[in-house]
Amino acid sequence: MTLDTVRKIARNLLERNTVKGVLGLAADDAGVIPRVFDTPDAVGILVLEPKWVLAKIAVTVMARESDDYRLAVVCRGCDERALIELGKRNRIDPGRLHLIGVACSEAQAKQCLCQRPWPSRVDAGEKAVGVDLSQSETVRQYLGADRPVRLERWREAFSRCIKCYGCRNACPVCICDTCKLEQDVWVKRGEIAPDMLTFHLMRSMHVADACVACGACEDACPVGIPLMLLQLPMRNALRRSYNYEAGTERERLSPLLSNYIDEPSHGISIPDWTDSLEEKPWDLIS
Repeated sequence: MTLDTVRKIARNLLERNTVKGVLGLAADDAGVIPRVFDTPDAVGILVLEPKWVLAKIAVTVMARESDDYRLAVVCRGCDERALIELGKRNRIDPGRLHLIGVACSEAQAKQCLCQRPWPSRVDAGEKAVGVDLSQSETVRQYLGADRPVRLERWREAFSRCIKCYGCRNACPVCICDTCKLEQDVWVKRGEIAPDMLTFHLMRSMHVADACVACGACEDACPVGIPLMLLQLPMRNALRRSYNYEAGTERERLSPLLSNYIDEPSHGISIPDWTDSLEEKPWDLIS
């Protein structure tokens, strides 16, 4: 069983002192919560469900420990991709991590609309087929219609927003020490942050090149806004124009963190974005 395999790996890592702790989920009387297991015996309450993005918690754990501390992370594909992006942004040292790769089930992949529901190395579970987004009715509804229809659907979705900041707080790659949307240039002191549409579009653009499609934003939303679909066209625009997908290449920086004019190191021409706003987002997911 996948769970037994993960527990065995975690226990062995701790027994051999390969790592000082294992970050995963623990089930106890309080429910399921993230926990750092620091003894082999404690691993008996480690669980894998529900899906819980642990990358941001790993950053917090590593920041408070000494430089010789090594941490194992029970990670799904999206966790691994997030940790790779956080490493590129100097938020965590990948060399101090040991990843225990867990493949997601087909049901989980469908729930997350995940095209890559597995880490680069699978220690437990079997690779499920990624989701074909062109077959998703939700994708068609929000990205496949004509622009006026799309705009109205998004306006209706954002009208439900209560500005709880759950999407920002849950996102593993939303890592500004001070949120850009709380700076004085965007909002006056004593007032709430920008209007709903502006807030979500700015947040979406700010993580466009780092989004790893983990779905944490959407899972955290109490009013059911399909926030992952907001990122989808931008992620795929980067893939099509720069052959870049966040979290899949450990060494390569995002095109938005690179100087492609002075250092055209990847032989990829700078795309002409003149007419990009005329493209239907539907065209950008294929």
